[in-house]
Amino acid sequence: MGMTPFRLLLVEDSVNDAALVMAELEQAGYLPTTRRVDSLEALRDALTAEPWDLVLCDYRLPRFSALDVLALLHGQERDVPLIVLSSQLSEEQAVTLMKAGARDCFSKDRMARLGPAVARELEETRVRRERARAEVDRDILAKASELLTASLEQAARLDQLVQLLVPRVADWCAFFLQDPDQGGLRLVALAHPDAERRAHAWKLDQRFPLDPQAAAGPAHVLRTGQPEFMPDVRKRPEPITRDAAHQRAIEGLGLRSVVNVPLPGNEGRLGVLSMGTLGERLLSPVDLALAQELARRTGLVLENARLFQEAREAVRLRDEFLTVAAHELRTPLTTLRLQLGTLLQRSEAHHLEPDVVTRLERSVRQVRRLGTLVEGLLDVSQLSSGELSLMPERFDLEELVSEVLERFQAEARAAGCELRQSPRRGLWGTWDRLRVDQAVAALISNALKFGPGRPVEVDVGREGGFARIQVRDRGIGVPVDQVERIFERFGRAVSSHSYGGLGLGLYLARRAAEAHGGRAWAEPAAGEGARFTLELPLEKETRE
Repeated sequence: MGMTPFRLLLVEDSVNDAALVMAELEQAGYLPTTRRVDSLEALRDALTAEPWDLVLCDYRLPRFSALDVLALLHGQERDVPLIVLSSQLSEEQAVTLMKAGARDCFSKDRMARLGPAVARELEETRVRRERARAEVDRDILAKASELLTASLEQAARLDQLVQLLVPRVADWCAFFLQDPDQGGLRLVALAHPDAERRAHAWKLDQRFPLDPQAAAGPAHVLRTGQPEFMPDVRKRPEPITRDAAHQRAIEGLGLRSVVNVPLPGNEGRLGVLSMGTLGERLLSPVDLALAQELARRTGLVLENARLFQEAREAVRLRDEFLTVAAHELRTPLTTLRLQLGTLLQRSEAHHLEPDVVTRLERSVRQVRRLGTLVEGLLDVSQLSSGELSLMPERFDLEELVSEVLERFQAEARAAGCELRQSPRRGLWGTWDRLRVDQAVAALISNALKFGPGRPVEVDVGREGGFARIQVRDRGIGVPVDQVERIFERFGRAVSSHSYGGLGLGLYLARRAAEAHGGRAWAEPAAGEGARFTLELPLEKETRE
């Protein structure tokens, strides 16, 4: 069975008594790293310089007592258990010491008690420190989650995240991210209490870019994907970089312990979280585990932000393509429509066969339909970029609906649908005629497509301060869970293979209604089919 190591601070002025204590501890199976002090000044220095697991203290020394040592421990808020040893100790003195915070006290002639007392205190301290550390980790991760879900710019978020670890866990903390333009890693956030050292680290990053082939450090962690835990940098077997000036600059930082962990992403590593200590403070495997969890959460958020940015860019490129494609298609379509129109006009004079005339009429209809689709593409690209502008004019909404229905008569006959309009009474308002025309046409086209062979009813009326157009079909209807989706861009409730179209008509209808301050919606109709409603605000002076 091996010897148990621990860090012992021995407050004792007698060299012989110190030797007795060490012999007893060794016999009990302990191998302490010991520092002996015999003055309060030396004790204060020792407590400041290093972490200790246990303080063993003589009851009375020449210029101070164990009570002074306890007061000093409490004053520095050190969680280090103290055991008092004494040549002579009255019961009253023992009670006073225990009340002051001593963990145990006994006479030097009963040294056999030392081993079990040390075992108990080391175990209790371990449990107590583990609990306290777990609480620190929980608090840090909870605050990190708040920061990661807050609506902050990436730089501000990372800057606040590194502050969480300093000084509670480490003396400094940094994020390095992959630089997409130049490759390699660049420092993007750094926490350190000393402004001068912070500035030095930033300059170091600018002057000496991290070597991607480095044998250790953040660049090595990024390349391999393996975390790096170096409890004591001074024992590193080889330099971190081949550049001597860079290596000297790194050593000038005074690093003691270092942890570097990768930030995981879906398609590789996004960067590295780095933290470390200076002086005598050491990091432990617990710190490595905390850094890995923080890196995992940060990587997830950074990855989502990257994917969101890529999605936005993809949408922008698609809209740009739609705009260019629509503009490019317009010219040949206009020419084709004019040519076919001219041929159709001359068909009577040239006494063309009825079959040829029918084919020409069909071609004109298809070219007109293609033109409508192209205009729809152009409209949707403008709408998505927020460029929709209205050109209001005063007109009779019922008259416009009649004109649209007239245009759809041929298509309605082909679909076997009867188009019915409510009795006209006149409903005047000021709207963009082209946009309203497009919206009404989209609703009627939709009804003919999904309700062939059945009548389509169009009702125009007034509802409060709004003009309301309702189009009712008796087709396949709209599932309740799809009534919003069908108004989305390229949205549909059915397969495009079965019904065709780009899925833009209803989207454009809703956007046109909203641009006027109105709205558009759909609902399953009583019985069968669906009812689509378009509401447009009336002029203030016409409202009753």
